[in-house]
Amino acid sequence: SSGTRVAPIAMLSALSCCALSFSIQRSIDGVLSTRLPQPVAAASIAFEITSVRGDDASLDRAARFFVEGFWAASTTTDTGGALTDRDRDQLAALQRDDMIARYGETVGARRLRSSLFVAEDPSSGAIAGCVGVEMALVDPSRGRVLSRAQSEKLFSDELNSMGARERGTYRKMSAAELTEALFPEYKCLALLANLAVAPAARGSGLGRRLCARCDEAADDWELPAIMLQVELANAPARKLYEAAGYGAVFAD
Repeated sequence: SSGTRVAPIAMLSALSCCALSFSIQRSIDGVLSTRLPQPVAAASIAFEITSVRGDDASLDRAARFFVEGFWAASTTTDTGGALTDRDRDQLAALQRDDMIARYGETVGARRLRSSLFVAEDPSSGAIAGCVGVEMALVDPSRGRVLSRAQSEKLFSDELNSMGARERGTYRKMSAAELTEALFPEYKCLALLANLAVAPAARGSGLGRRLCARCDEAADDWELPAIMLQVELANAPARKLYEAAGYGAVFAD
């Protein structure tokens, strides 16, 4: 790292006509518009997008692709030639640990769901792209996103403090409903992360297809919106997200 601080920007897109009260939301009357369906380039149709298992081997493979597709082929800095094999191994280990925390298998069901999608070239089996999406608790007033561990602990501590009868009243609530009932200061949204497309597949529409799979997951989870964080300097990524219907809600 050069030590230069990279400024991130959070972007959000509504998945329904539900209004969200973000105090720093740049929108008319504070209402988010519904995202319209986006056309998919024919060149990307050959790639097969599947949800991968959260086992160590699958996540290690995805992590190693992410190092090559994101860090070594950055759209903001020329880092590819600067990464040694040791750098790649260290980044892959860190990325694998992050993916395990976000998408890994656990004993028992998680209250906050997540999925990791991988796009493969059917002729070679090589990964061409990946993206993850997870439920996340967001503090709209500060633009703060809680980690999965922090969010799960909030729910567990609160529910475990209740008697069985009181706890039963919340059993059938969705994650968004449960958040509204127990922690109204937060919003339960979908968080898109770990998007990477191999250089050879860029411009094919694959990135938008991967984003669309995250939309579908968030819709299945009955969440009102999906958000992400992107570097201000990453113009290609911001162009992709804006074309997919995202708008800036806050910048750091």
